[in-house]
Amino acid sequence: MDTVLGIFLTILIITATVLCIYSILVMKRLVQQVGELQKDVKQLVNNTIPVLQNLNEVTLKANRIVSSAENYWEGIERSIENVRMKFSNLTSASRFDGTEYPASNLIQNVKAIAKGIGAFWQEFRRR
Repeated sequence: MDTVLGIFLTILIITATVLCIYSILVMKRLVQQVGELQKDVKQLVNNTIPVLQNLNEVTLKANRIVSSAENYWEGIERSIENVRMKFSNLTSASRFDGTEYPASNLIQNVKAIAKGIGAFWQEFRRR
C-alpha cells in the first residue's frame, strides 16, 4: 500500500510541476500580448492626436468664416434697409400727388422696384 501511495504522490508532484511550468509559459505569452497591445494603443493615440488637432483647427477656421459671412449679411441687410428708407422718403405720396409733378409715374415705378427688391431679399433670407 505504501508503494501505491508513493506512486500516486510521485505522479501528483510531477503533475503539479508540469502545471506550474505551463502556467509560467501562459503568463509569459499573456505579458507579451499585453505589451503588444500597449504598443498598438500608444501608436493609435499618437496617430489620433494630430487628426484631432487638425479637426480643431478646421472647426475654428469654419467658425471664423461663418462669423465673417454673418457680418457681411448684416451689413448688406442694413444697406438695403437704408436704400429702402431713402426710396420711401423720395416717393412719399404727400410730396408727389397732383399734376404739377410729371415724374410721379417714375416715382411709382421706383417704389415698385424697391418693394420687389425688398420681397426678393426677404425670400432670399428665408432660404
